[in-house]
Amino acid sequence: MTNSGQATFAVLRVMFVCTGNTCRSPMAETIFRKLVTEKLDCRDWELRERGIDVFSAGISAGESDPATREAVQIMREHDLDLSQHLSQKISAPMLEESTMVLTMTDRHRRSLLEARPDLSDRIQLLCRSGTDIADPIGGTLDDYRYCAQQISENLRLLIDELFRKDA
Repeated sequence: MTNSGQATFAVLRVMFVCTGNTCRSPMAETIFRKLVTEKLDCRDWELRERGIDVFSAGISAGESDPATREAVQIMREHDLDLSQHLSQKISAPMLEESTMVLTMTDRHRRSLLEARPDLSDRIQLLCRSGTDIADPIGGTLDDYRYCAQQISENLRLLIDELFRKDA
């Protein structure tokens, strides 16, 4: 914490990872931004000034695919905008530059660890209980709502952990 009581990190670069980077990881990125800005009582653009960078990528993502319509709609229900999201495939530099890599499933985590065992201290499951975040692709809006709820609940726990460490 700074003397003013506001959290500042040297650099906290958080990457959220799923398969295609069109629903789970972009929703996680967007929800994380909202929760951190609420926690720090700041605006989204101020996160970088405070040493926090947040982004998402996919293990098997295409380049520049939009978020799914359902993900955009569910985020809109939470007053969040995912309409400008474009997917990106995870790269070695992204992994190396991230201080925290949060995967949606254990399969994603294992895949990254297989490729980069040297980064094991950075790569972890988003779900704090060790279970997977449900994949809503091909599902109903309720499936997307459930996914967003799972993400949000786990991000709240993570943010509590992060800011407890910073205190």
